[in-house]
Amino acid sequence: MSDNNAQVKIAGHTDTGLRRKYNQDYIGFEQSSGIVVLADGMGGHKAGEVAAQMAVDSVLKTLQSLTQQESSVSITGSQLLEFVSNTISDSNSEIYQAAASCEEHDGMGTTIVAAIIEGSNIYVGHVGDSRLYLYREQVLRRITKDHSLVQSLIDKGFYTEQEARNASIGNVVTRALGSRAEVEVDTRRIEMETNDIFLLCSDGLTDMVSDWQIAEIINSNIQDIDRAANELVDLANKYGGKDNISVILIQVLLTPENESNTL
Repeated sequence: MSDNNAQVKIAGHTDTGLRRKYNQDYIGFEQSSGIVVLADGMGGHKAGEVAAQMAVDSVLKTLQSLTQQESSVSITGSQLLEFVSNTISDSNSEIYQAAASCEEHDGMGTTIVAAIIEGSNIYVGHVGDSRLYLYREQVLRRITKDHSLVQSLIDKGFYTEQEARNASIGNVVTRALGSRAEVEVDTRRIEMETNDIFLLCSDGLTDMVSDWQIAEIINSNIQDIDRAANELVDLANKYGGKDNISVILIQVLLTPENESNTL
């Protein structure tokens, strides 16, 4: 692993919302290693909370172990993507086995979106409908594609994005950790630029707040991403807070290329 990673700042906030008794979202991050993980649990009582915490804790720990290897160990981008995918798949197996061995946890599962920074790139893996966005040059763009019934209907042409948003379609996730013995993980590498901001979030944010409003809040708090994260959660609650709400923001302060140019 390289020790010449981009300089970043990370801020995260999670909230129960206004209508749920428990917060079944869970987040974790380590700024020094450039690792972030967010999960949105599903299941009766507190089972979703258990699944989400298992996912975040296991993925975060495994990705941290990778960054702690000797700097002389070289790893290609494709190998790193495979490592992220395998790490999430291993977490799926742990959750699936835990659900099968405990009646209280039967049927539990979770979405996940995880990312690790290496050099000037960010490597992302995700399962479910928790999302990753990129805010660059005042434009917010969604990077991940939901694994959900709604997204499937959009892909088949039954709805536009806006029509689906206004339709009364339940949030049915078509892919999640813990629901099957094996899971397919979508991965992606994105080359970062200085001043990029990445947003990881659960659907408790995106079901309540439009993309243009998210972009507006980020733009208004470009110098304070902690405040931006809190304002995003507050706005979701202002509009009803019907679900748990989780947000992680990653602000790229300097990429390795920019850093070398300043020496």
